[in-house]
Amino acid sequence: MHHQTADNAGRLSADVKVTGMVPTIAIFSWPIVVIVLFRKYSQHLAVAVSIVAAYLLLPVQGGIDLPLLPPINKNTVVVIAILLVLLSLDKRARTTQALPGWLPKPLLLRLLILGAVGGAMMTVVMNGDRVFYGNRVLPALRLYDAFSAMLGAALMLLPMLLARKYLARPEHHVLLLTVLCVAGLCYSLLAAYELRMSPQLNRMVYGFFPHSWAQHVRGGGYRPLVFLAHGLQLAIFFTGAVIAACSLMRIHVERKRTLYIFAIVWLVAIQVMSKSFGALAITVVLAPLVVFLSVRTQLIVAACLAVLVVSYPLSRGAGMIPVDGVQNFIARSDPQRAASLGVRLAHEEALLEKASVRPVFGWGGWGRSRIYDENGQDVTIADGYWAIAIGVGGWVKYLSEFLMMGGAVVLLALRQRIYNVGPETAALALITAGWMVDLLPNSALTPLLWLVVGALWGRFELGRITDTAEAPDTAEQTRAVRYRRQPQNRPTRGRPTTYARVKSPQSTPTL
Repeated sequence: MHHQTADNAGRLSADVKVTGMVPTIAIFSWPIVVIVLFRKYSQHLAVAVSIVAAYLLLPVQGGIDLPLLPPINKNTVVVIAILLVLLSLDKRARTTQALPGWLPKPLLLRLLILGAVGGAMMTVVMNGDRVFYGNRVLPALRLYDAFSAMLGAALMLLPMLLARKYLARPEHHVLLLTVLCVAGLCYSLLAAYELRMSPQLNRMVYGFFPHSWAQHVRGGGYRPLVFLAHGLQLAIFFTGAVIAACSLMRIHVERKRTLYIFAIVWLVAIQVMSKSFGALAITVVLAPLVVFLSVRTQLIVAACLAVLVVSYPLSRGAGMIPVDGVQNFIARSDPQRAASLGVRLAHEEALLEKASVRPVFGWGGWGRSRIYDENGQDVTIADGYWAIAIGVGGWVKYLSEFLMMGGAVVLLALRQRIYNVGPETAALALITAGWMVDLLPNSALTPLLWLVVGALWGRFELGRITDTAEAPDTAEQTRAVRYRRQPQNRPTRGRPTTYARVKSPQSTPTL
C-alpha cells in the first residue's frame, strides 16, 4: 500500500475534478457535524466521536489544496473544526475535567513536538536544490514550502493535543474504548456488506474507488475497505476495536460481559474474513493479553513492542533483524507471500540507502525521496511508514514521531504503580503498540493513532490519582462504563471527581 505524503501535494485539487464535488461537499460539511456533536454531548465525547467518525466516514479524496497551506482534507478539516469550536466556547461552558493549557507539560513531549514541526521546516531549508533522474527533474523546495510543511506537521499532531487535553482521565479512557468498540461494530456491518457484495460502498456514495481493485479480490472473495484508503487500514482498525471490546468486557459489570463477548467474536470473525494476515496476527497476540493478564504485564508488553518498533530501523541497518530467516520461514507455507516479502525488503533497502545520503532532515516531498531508474521512471514500492518517514524527513522526523507514539507507553509502564494506572489505560497502550507494529509493513499513520497517543500522554501528565472515588453521572458516563477503583473519599454530590497530583519528585513527570 502506498503512502500519501507531501509527495502527493497538488493531487487533491485534481481529485476534485476526477471524482466530482460530492467528496469535497462531504468534507466541508463535516464542521456542521462537529458543532452538533458538541451541542449534544460532552466535550470529551464530542472530541472522540468527531475524529473517529470523520476518519471512518469521510472520503480519502476530495478537498482543496491552497497555495502556502497544507491540503484541506478529511484529516485536517475535522481537527480545525474542533479547535475553532473549543476556542469559541465561553469560559463558563468549558469543562473542568480538561487538562490546563493547550501545550503539554512534559518536557520530552514538547521537544518531540518541536522536532516534528521544526524538523519539517529544516527539511525544506536543506533541500533547496533540484534533483535530476534521467529526463525527470524534481523541483527544489522553496521557503514558502516551509510554512506549509510546518502547518501540516502541526495539524497532524493536533488530534494528539486534543486528546491529551480532553481524554486524559481514566473515565475518558473508558469512553474512548467505548467509542472505538461501538464504531468497530457499526463499521463491521458495512464491511460485512462488502464481503458479500464486493467493495463498492465508496464508489456508490462518493463516486470513485480509492485504491487498486486487484488488491481487494483475494482468496475467491473480497477484501472490504468501506470508506478507507485500503483494506489493510480497515483490518488494523478492527484490531483496535477488538482490543477495546476485550478491555470493556473485563472492566464492565457482570451483566454486560455477554454483550462484549458477542462483540469480540463478531469483530474477530469479520477481521478473519477481511483477509489481512498481519492485522489478524496482531489481534491474536494482543487481545488475549487484555483478557487474561494483569495491567502491569499488559503495559510491559506494550512498552517492549514500542521499543522494538522505534529501534527497528537501527536494528535493520545493523543486520540484527533476521529478514532472510523470516522470509525462508514464510516460504515453507506460502511461497507467493514470501516472494512478495522479498520484493518489499529489497525496496526498503534501496530506500534506506537513498535516505543515508541525507540522513538528518531527509529529501522532502514532491517525490524526492523515491527511487527512479535511469529513464526517470518511479520504481518505488514504499509500504512501511518508517521507511517513508526517514526518506522524507530524515531521522529527525522518524524519531520525533515514533518517540511520541511510544514514549507515553514506556513511561506509563515504568510508573504503573506510582500513577495507579488502570486496565483502560493499559488497553490503549496495547492498541498504540499494535498500531505501531503495523507501521513497519504498512503506511497507515492515522488520526486515530494520534488520538490514542494523546490520551496516553494526558494520563501521564495527570500523574498519580489520589482521589479514586467513583465519579457521579456525567453526559459521557451515561453512555459508557464508569471507572471503578477503591474509594478514598466520597465526592461532594453534583461535583466531578477530582484527581490530585502527589507533589513528590517521583510523581512529577518532567521528561
